[in-house]
Parts: sequence; structure tokens; C-alpha cells
Amino acid sequence: MEPIRIEHDDIKKAIQTGHSYIQVGKKKFLLMEVEDVGNDDCYEVTDPEEEKQLRAALNQDNPILSDEEINRMLKS
Repeated sequence: MEPIRIEHDDIKKAIQTGHSYIQVGKKKFLLMEVEDVGNDDCYEVTDPEEEKQLRAALNQDNPILSDEEINRMLKS
């Protein structure tokens, strides 16, 4: 997985404010800080508090994935 490098200072500041998502047009994107991302395009949640926060965010309005799809992704 290749990261997108952000060089614009205003965008960097907006991302670093601590909000849980950003909105571009009508789409919202979840922001998560990660230590490392492997080559398989998956992120493994290892911290219980982080998993709790991630599940809370995913339980909000998420029209793209069903609950079953989200749970399957979190369990793998």
C-alpha cells in the first residue's frame, strides 16, 4: 500500500487537528494514525482502545459497507 504524501501546510494542519475524519466534496474519509502498514493492504488493530474507537466510528453512518463486511474485515 502506497501512502499519499501531503505537502500542503493547510491540509497537514487540518489532518493533525485530531478530528476522526475529513470530508472532500460529499465523501467522508476516516483518519487513523498507523505505525506500520504491510504489503497486503490490511491494517491489523492490536490496541484494545483503538479497536473500541474504530468500532464506534464504524458503527456511525457508513453506507458503503454492511455490518457483516465490516466485522469480517476486522476479524481477518
